[in-house]
Amino acid sequence: MSQHNPELQAPHQPNPEEAIRPDAPDFIETPEVATVSDETERLPLWLFFLCGFALFMAGSSFTGFNTFGLGLYDQGPGGPALGPGGSGPDVVVTDPVALGKKIYNGNCANCHHADGEGQPGVYPPMGGSEYVLGSKERLAALLLHGISGPITVRGGSYGSAVMPGWAISFTDDQMADLMTYLRKSWGNTANEAKADEVSAARAKFASKADAYCEADLQKIAPNGPDPSDTKK
Repeated sequence: MSQHNPELQAPHQPNPEEAIRPDAPDFIETPEVATVSDETERLPLWLFFLCGFALFMAGSSFTGFNTFGLGLYDQGPGGPALGPGGSGPDVVVTDPVALGKKIYNGNCANCHHADGEGQPGVYPPMGGSEYVLGSKERLAALLLHGISGPITVRGGSYGSAVMPGWAISFTDDQMADLMTYLRKSWGNTANEAKADEVSAARAKFASKADAYCEADLQKIAPNGPDPSDTKK
């Protein structure tokens, strides 16, 4: 015979509808989750303009545009080369006097000085020099092979130092530019020298193995203006 305990009862089966009611004893509140919108957030309009401007400015440096006329960027292949100030194309110097001045300042001014006055008793002056204003052939020979020993210029004696020749240092064009600068500076007004005149002197005196002395230079041509100067 079975015994029945009246205090023992089957557990209460929750009603599914009651389980989601807030007043249900086993109700657990679920935190709210923000609803994900299907719409994407749009970028601000100013950002598009900023990116577009940056791309335009960057592209101008490759395509050769002179951006707004300011020349701020490398002009790129095909664009004009910028000058030292970055404001325009480099100016090609063709004036023989200007070219000769650069050669003189870089190679001769240390001894003969920028004002062409030289040093008393050592380096002769360039202004009014008989060897500068005289025969261009003689001047070319002197510059190509140098000079040793005393030389008389404007009544004064110079030459305790040897002047080296520049035959292997300068081309005919460069030598002509230097001669032109000497003949047209410090009050000198002689004709300019030409590259073909230097070339002829180079070939004529090619066998000269040492520096000239004053007597040798006087044999090439005596003091006096170059024949081309008498045809002015």
